[in-house]
Amino acid sequence: MSKTTNNSTDFKKRGISDLMLLLTAILWGSGFLAQRLGADNVTSFTFNAFRYILASLTLLILAKFRLPTDRESLKIIFWAGLVSYAGSTCQQTGMKYTSIGNTGFITTIYVPLVPVISYLLFREKVKKQAFLAAFIAMIGLYLLSTAGNGLEHMSIGDLIVFIGSFFWAMHIIVVSKAENIPAAQFSAGQFLVTAMLHLISWAVIDGAPTANLISIAPAILYSGIIVVGFGFTLQAIGKKNSGSAEAAIILGLESVFAMIFGTIFYGERFNLIQAIGAILIFFSIIVSVWSNRQSAVE
Repeated sequence: MSKTTNNSTDFKKRGISDLMLLLTAILWGSGFLAQRLGADNVTSFTFNAFRYILASLTLLILAKFRLPTDRESLKIIFWAGLVSYAGSTCQQTGMKYTSIGNTGFITTIYVPLVPVISYLLFREKVKKQAFLAAFIAMIGLYLLSTAGNGLEHMSIGDLIVFIGSFFWAMHIIVVSKAENIPAAQFSAGQFLVTAMLHLISWAVIDGAPTANLISIAPAILYSGIIVVGFGFTLQAIGKKNSGSAEAAIILGLESVFAMIFGTIFYGERFNLIQAIGAILIFFSIIVSVWSNRQSAVE
């Protein structure tokens, strides 16, 4: 086979992978619609408990009901599930008090936060551009959440979602330690931990309420099986033949699709200043990815 043919085949594989990642971003963006229904009708623990139970069962099927048994893997899985629990709790709780678009963009701030947290907690070497990316993200957050009118205008929902982005950043750091664990087994395990923690919180803190569960069952099914379960599968397959930098940027489009779906189904609108804030947040993702790529090259 000629070199030209090989290049053509690789280009085609990469294109298909990028399309799969784009579909993943669309699914994840649409997932905020289901979460909005949940936020409007049940507690965050209720929605997340059943959502992650379905997600873990879906991924257990993909993992052929196999989970790691060694102590180190179980330790990583537990910590991943714990920070996922914290992040999803903040995201679902915050969404009750803010828009779908805001939730989508503020959540993705975890991308520029990862290298900063890695430096602060683990003294990992990062480039100066990583701090620039985080600074740009903070400006974007300010403009998006307050429309430039002062921090006193920042909604409690945006603040809670922003706190959640720190946990999602920690989640990425923990996941990076799971390189030797089969992807499906790792995700099934971490979501099982997340589900159990939400289930305990639902029972102990909320008192195990069941009101409105039937009415939002379709949203829970869609979020758990399609958004998380099927979305994970697409992401895992798509990442195999896609560059890490372009994969991160494509998946970051989740925020854009969240905004689009919020506009279509809930009539949400950004004013000019908020739109600039959203653009800055997405730009911070690009800067952060570029910085990480430069560090990897060096």
